[in-house]
Amino acid sequence: MNLPWLRPTPNLLFRRSISTTPCMNKNRAGKFRSTTNRTQLLTYEMAQRPHHIGVKKAWLTWHSQNLEEFRNQQPVMVTQDEIIRRFMRGFFPNNVVIQGEEIVIKRRGNVIYVAGFLQYSRHLDTQRIYWMYGFAEEFLSILLKQPVKLEMQFVESEKDLAYNYI
Repeated sequence: MNLPWLRPTPNLLFRRSISTTPCMNKNRAGKFRSTTNRTQLLTYEMAQRPHHIGVKKAWLTWHSQNLEEFRNQQPVMVTQDEIIRRFMRGFFPNNVVIQGEEIVIKRRGNVIYVAGFLQYSRHLDTQRIYWMYGFAEEFLSILLKQPVKLEMQFVESEKDLAYNYI
């Protein structure tokens, strides 16, 4: 099948051009769109605007990885954070609220603190909760080779965390 109009000509292959499309200087990161029936749940942290970082969200956003000693460890810490988040979502599949977006990972010295909310159900008794809690701490400590402490709070439903609905 020989179609002459589909063959590229040499002039088109080596032509240089300048892109003249206008740039979009809009900041959309960290902003949530409202729904028609106000059904999307926002927690306090999600409701804060991106320009309030450092004012209202200071305790969760202090970032010291740009200091001289920590530059080499930044990829390792990003990987560790992703491992922790995936483990928490996988180990507590029916209990993690808001798809695990509210899991906060803090580093204090050599210890990693994992804070967040878990939804308790009727199927979990206190012995099983304590076992899962201890197993998660021990497993993450062995996997990451540094102490990991869980600071999880149990709530009845996701609606208890609602700050606003949009």
